[in-house]
Amino acid sequence: MAVGAANGLREETLIVEFANNHILGITVISGLLTILAFYLIFKIRKQPIQQEWKLNKFKISGAALASLVAFSFSFLFALCTYDISMENSMMIAKSVDFYSKVSPVLGFGLMAANLLAIAPAAEEIALRGVVYTRVEKGSNPITAILISSVLFGIMHFAAGGATLVIGAVLMAAVFGYIFYRYKSLWVCIIAHAAANLPDFILYNKPAISDGMFWGLTIFFTCVFVLGMYAIYKTTQTKNI
Repeated sequence: MAVGAANGLREETLIVEFANNHILGITVISGLLTILAFYLIFKIRKQPIQQEWKLNKFKISGAALASLVAFSFSFLFALCTYDISMENSMMIAKSVDFYSKVSPVLGFGLMAANLLAIAPAAEEIALRGVVYTRVEKGSNPITAILISSVLFGIMHFAAGGATLVIGAVLMAAVFGYIFYRYKSLWVCIIAHAAANLPDFILYNKPAISDGMFWGLTIFFTCVFVLGMYAIYKTTQTKNI
């Protein structure tokens, strides 16, 4: 809004429209600044980032399984809220269209960069790399999962109200469990990116019949349950 005013916009409606058009760019920049801020804070305090954030090595098979679980849960949530309008989603869609008018690939490119790289990295660093690890050191994994999940949900309130908060809390609990099992923030970042894929697949809200809805719901429920069980069986960490 300050940039809009600096560019000569004087009417409040025009300034707000300018800000809304650039909400996607603002989101990308804020995500990058979040990553940079946490990096500088830990560097200045001379804390070992790789150890503190648990940027540990991982197996491709584990990351693939975690991604499948995250994707299936996210797709289920998308199906359950298919007819519910999310204010943030509508604003992002308008912003994507605005950037696409500037350049055909700019809008899609910024959205892809944000959903598949910047947002997963920024949010996982903040919630799992920092909050989860701090809470776990002073308590236990269950408390760490709960606190980091609730904070993740609160972060998404402005984006979609109570509905998105509930979904975000549950999704974050899945991320927390993945983090606990694999002990690697990289796996969580990759799984988070996979969880954002339904936003691409269902971006234009294609028509879904009742039969397809229930078929997809049953399929992804089975995938999610079996995937969670597979994570439990294939990791050697003791039970929570």
